[in-house]
Amino acid sequence: MNHYSLKSRRHREAGAALITVLMVSLCTAMLLAASLTVAMTTQMLGYNQANSQAAMELADAGANSELQTVALNIGIVNTLLKSSLPVVYSGVSAILPSTGSIVKGRPGTVTGYLGGTYYVSSSNDAAGTTTWDGVTSPFYITSHAVVNGCWQTVTIQSGTTSLFNVYGIFSLGDDTSSGSTVSVSSGAAVAINGSAGVNGTVSQGSSCSFTAPTCINANCQNHSSGQLKSSNCSSGGNLCSCQPPIICPKTSDCCRQCFGCAAGTSDATAYSTCQSHCCNSSCVYQYTSNAYSSTINTQNCCPLSGGCGQKLTNSCWSNANIKPGTYTSNNWWWWQQPTVAVQTLIFEPGDYYFTDCKLAYDASKECIIDPCAYASGGTPGQVRFWCCDCNAGTDGATSDYVQCPIKNTCASGSSTPDPGQFRLYYDKDGCSCTFTRPDNVCDWTGNTVTGDFDYYCGVYACSKPCGDTSSKKGCCCGFCGTSNQGGCGSSNDGCSHLHGSLLCDHCSFQGNCKCDYTVSQTCTKDPCSGGCAVSWSCHAG
Repeated sequence: MNHYSLKSRRHREAGAALITVLMVSLCTAMLLAASLTVAMTTQMLGYNQANSQAAMELADAGANSELQTVALNIGIVNTLLKSSLPVVYSGVSAILPSTGSIVKGRPGTVTGYLGGTYYVSSSNDAAGTTTWDGVTSPFYITSHAVVNGCWQTVTIQSGTTSLFNVYGIFSLGDDTSSGSTVSVSSGAAVAINGSAGVNGTVSQGSSCSFTAPTCINANCQNHSSGQLKSSNCSSGGNLCSCQPPIICPKTSDCCRQCFGCAAGTSDATAYSTCQSHCCNSSCVYQYTSNAYSSTINTQNCCPLSGGCGQKLTNSCWSNANIKPGTYTSNNWWWWQQPTVAVQTLIFEPGDYYFTDCKLAYDASKECIIDPCAYASGGTPGQVRFWCCDCNAGTDGATSDYVQCPIKNTCASGSSTPDPGQFRLYYDKDGCSCTFTRPDNVCDWTGNTVTGDFDYYCGVYACSKPCGDTSSKKGCCCGFCGTSNQGGCGSSNDGCSHLHGSLLCDHCSFQGNCKCDYTVSQTCTKDPCSGGCAVSWSCHAG
């Protein structure tokens, strides 16, 4: 091989090597670029996924905020003020991608979601265009949220629900000036069959028990301790917590809604309206003087002349006729007066306004709630007691008590009273209303009273809800049963036993007490609690 051929060959080999190196370098660069692209894409996807998840949670928080808003505004008559409107709010310019137009709804933020805003509204229709009228059920809550450019929308179909159809008991206040918001005395035995919740703190005496299947510690943002504990959960129960408080309306808000008071109406005006609608003088019934049967019907019953006044005390029974079959003797001469054993007052459907409710135990007094309207032959409906004094903090109002059993009539075909047909609304700030099952009491025949004192009703007492910065102290509801713990429900002792629901600023328990949470399907006149979710959906905004 000559010199030139060898040189040409070497040049060709060098060129081939260079091409190979360049190709390897190009492939390596392409692989690096692809890896970098994949890494950047993965990072971006992860970033977007995190923002999308945050946006969904923020939209959910917006929907919950709207439920709270509805609950707080139940006393407002003006439809436009009951909820957040499906309109563009002042100052909002964000464009919702799915519509290409400015997002509608009340704007709001949540601490911890930097760059995040939700926009929430309530509507009669699923499309979110018609303002909710505060009555229609179900209604719809639409919440859009954006976090760092990522949008999510949560839609809740919500049915209105009674204030009394959510919790067994709930202590709504957080004012500790008069002690813990839930107080369980030493030796007390308290059994809650339903959710039990607190916004404030709990005080439990020695050798006592307070149990519920679900315990809810709300307002944990202000309380890191001192609330319900796992030991308060019955076997297999759950202890839950949430940072914000559970907010419900004041008793006066319930009054405003029930009697159609205008927005901004004062408490005094609301209760004056309630008083003007009360039926204290017309719907209280008694047995007729010639009734031969204690069956409650139009033949055996008649109105109590003059009804009862605005103070529900034992003296209200003084003019009532005798209940048939309760004379201490069935035989007497014409010049003798029979001994009266029992007098009965029967409360027909309607509203009753009282400034005081003080009923001491008296075997000769019987109280019957008749939502079925058997005595009058009228229209069945709720019996509502309003024990209120909006100036209780300044006029020396005293606390109230019920130390006697209260009977309820049952609808045809049922043997159990419907607690949804009897409500006690209480508003005497700084005062308490206590339901007591006394020890060692006898009936009108002299026999020892055994078993529970049953109260089939919903009790609502809220003058200072959590977050209220006024000088009010709140209302307290108490339940006090017999002192012998081992006797709750036994032959000689009994409990103070609520069938229904209790919501109040403060609550206290002594002795043996029970609360059997009972949902009513016939409580259409109850104030709305803000709605409960029927269905939930989420999609990209």
